[in-house]
Amino acid sequence: MKNMEGSIKQALLEAASFLKKKDVAFPRQESEAILAFLLGRDKLYLYAHGEEKITKEIRAAYREMLQRRSEGIPLSYLTGKKEFMGLDFCVNESVLIPRPETEHLVEAVIEWSNRFFEQQGGEISLQILDLGTGCGNIAVSLAYYLPYAFVTGVDLDKKALELARQNASDLGVAERTKFLCGNYWEPLSSEMQKFTIIASNPPYVPRGDLPFLSPEVKHEPRLALNGGFDGLDAYREIFGRLHEFIGVPGLLALEIGENQAEGVIEISARCDFLEKIDIIKDYAGIERILLFESKAKLNSSR
Repeated sequence: MKNMEGSIKQALLEAASFLKKKDVAFPRQESEAILAFLLGRDKLYLYAHGEEKITKEIRAAYREMLQRRSEGIPLSYLTGKKEFMGLDFCVNESVLIPRPETEHLVEAVIEWSNRFFEQQGGEISLQILDLGTGCGNIAVSLAYYLPYAFVTGVDLDKKALELARQNASDLGVAERTKFLCGNYWEPLSSEMQKFTIIASNPPYVPRGDLPFLSPEVKHEPRLALNGGFDGLDAYREIFGRLHEFIGVPGLLALEIGENQAEGVIEISARCDFLEKIDIIKDYAGIERILLFESKAKLNSSR
């Protein structure tokens, strides 16, 4: 890259050209996002002030961030932010970056919750569990949009939980969320609490596919991606003790990988108190969300 002397407009043109040569998918958009972040402005500001000169310090920081982006570091890790469900979440290398596909899960839970709330005459405090909470994007979004809900998030990574608590605090829902450290059901006691809704976006990438992920995804935590030999290990864990924690009536909402619906439904057959109610496709037409309702309660799974 050159010295990026000159205006915002000139810097953006040079940055976009650089990222394009490095095969970054959306060079113009990402060039704008990085510069807007450094200036503490929105993208509209860049268009309205294209002739404004940028300082030497901003130019140096811009070059450094563009170089890191060209090396495959995800944009969200560079800026420390990711929008999800219309909310700004803090993210870092300890967590999976929230995806648009996961918004389908949150939207489905919100719709089911509001319907259930009305059926109960508005006299409930909904208990929700998010397994593998990461930065808390599912848990915090549900607490934010469901003011009558209390959400518990569980994750194995302590750094991820620190970030989830920060996001809950930043978005004003800290009093209606709590975060526990452990592997799936491990930090929970089935005698203490049942949950009306259990949601999870667990690791579902088959182990053999990990080497073929994009450079950006390879920078994300392997723990949040690796789903074992067939990508379904997490679902076996979830269904294995689900009967101890889900209430009746209740909802189980799961994000799944491509072509995994049949395998996950087969695993769910051990829980004959469940009824599959929907499969939701993502924006690409891929089956992405599985919804189950708990009906007749059994003492244990098969």
